[in-house]
Amino acid sequence: MIDTKSIPRPGERWLSRPPYLLIAHVLRVDEQAEPTVISYELQDDEGFLLDSVDALLDEGWWKAFQPMARHCG
Repeated sequence: MIDTKSIPRPGERWLSRPPYLLIAHVLRVDEQAEPTVISYELQDDEGFLLDSVDALLDEGWWKAFQPMARHCG
């Protein structure tokens, strides 16, 4: 089941769902807008910028991206 309750925060990186290896680097989330708007940089798996995106934070976001787990060590 997809978690649609977690709100992306500026500075976070979200990983695309398989089979793609893309990263969304969150720049802004406008929760005052109706519906909420998210601005992010779309990067490839090596961190190279592919595009800057402004999109609605809707069900499509959570279908496309998942929070990126951080590992120390």
